[in-house]
Amino acid sequence: MGFAELSLDATSFRRVMGLFATGVGLVTAQAGTRMHGMTANAITSVSLDPLLVLVCVGKQARLVPLLREAGSFALNFLTREQERVARHFAGQAYDGPPPEIHFEPWQGGPRLRGSLAAVGCRVEQIVDAGDHWVVIGRVVALAEGASEAEPLLYYRGRYRRLAALEETPPREAPDLLTSVGAALYYDEAGEPEPPLDWG
Repeated sequence: MGFAELSLDATSFRRVMGLFATGVGLVTAQAGTRMHGMTANAITSVSLDPLLVLVCVGKQARLVPLLREAGSFALNFLTREQERVARHFAGQAYDGPPPEIHFEPWQGGPRLRGSLAAVGCRVEQIVDAGDHWVVIGRVVALAEGASEAEPLLYYRGRYRRLAALEETPPREAPDLLTSVGAALYYDEAGEPEPPLDWG
């Protein structure tokens, strides 16, 4: 199947980038008694030495001034059970009562209980990038949470969940010696000779 060329505009760009499936995170920051969270999927690791991550934040987002004031933030990776949390902090409608949300103080920013993992960061740099800020954080803390839970995913503009692949019986490994017509030879001491190099 061939490609369909699209017009070079914001709608087509969002459509194409929506085909890149991602996880869903909650970015949290706190300055004094003020705390704010924002749902994000534009999150990625940047460097292993030093440990750096980035998150893209719209310039209109209320999180940006708080990030500048706090100088730190936390990334909380959401589970499939936390879709309502994602919708809540994205300002989206959802069915049912408001989600139960519990935070605990942590390095970087508030850590969401029940999340898959959390990354505490110190703001390293805020880069101007069009209608967004690229916030680069130096990792100061790591924590793994609900290890048995599955991640919440985002694809084609919708929240998604992992689907289990059908179990297939393991295939038996082929008998390589038989398949190439070779045999093991032993010396008089009963030790196997080095394996043949089939190049």
